Amino acid sequence: MFGAKKYVFETSETRFLRRLKNSIIIFAASFFAYSLICFILLLVSKQENSATRTFFYKRSPDLIVVFTGDKGRIPYAISLAKEYKQSNLLISGVNAKNSIAKILKNIDSSNVNLNYLDIDYNAKNTVENVRETLEYIRENKGYENVIIISHDYHILRIKAIANSQKRDSDKYNIFYQGLSTNLSSGRGIKILYKEVFKFFRTIAYIWLADID
Repeated sequence: MFGAKKYVFETSETRFLRRLKNSIIIFAASFFAYSLICFILLLVSKQENSATRTFFYKRSPDLIVVFTGDKGRIPYAISLAKEYKQSNLLISGVNAKNSIAKILKNIDSSNVNLNYLDIDYNAKNTVENVRETLEYIRENKGYENVIIISHDYHILRIKAIANSQKRDSDKYNIFYQGLSTNLSSGRGIKILYKEVFKFFRTIAYIWLADID
């Protein structure tokens, strides 16, 4: 009863200031929580990178997969293939108009046997990237240890999708390698913050698909 009359004698000015203060608190808390999730995305990628490097110390992956979508991923995948003395390589999510020659036009692909390189033209988004990759692994027997390459902000979403799509009969192991995002640029920060929304949207999609 008394609580209901708490603000009865407020002036319009004090009411405005109170509401402004509450709005600022809510905004600040939301921004902090959102930023914390962004940090978690990067932290997960860092941990995955470390696990990948540890596992593949003095051994090579059976397949390296790189998802298109942001600059630097394909050159990094090529350099990793060289580092591991030529692993099989799959580029997923390539535009139908692009050929291997066009993709590698400005990339140093010397000492890389292009006969070990395949292109997936079917995937149009991350979910399809993962699905096409898993089907490729299943069709090509012998790929036990696989590295998926993307940017650090992208790794947690990819891993969540891959875990949801894995079958009990699948015997492969997937490791992840994330390129560092340039957080000194507005573009990098914008992409990172947008990824949080995409991640939760994907989790909702996985949850609803599992219900169906």
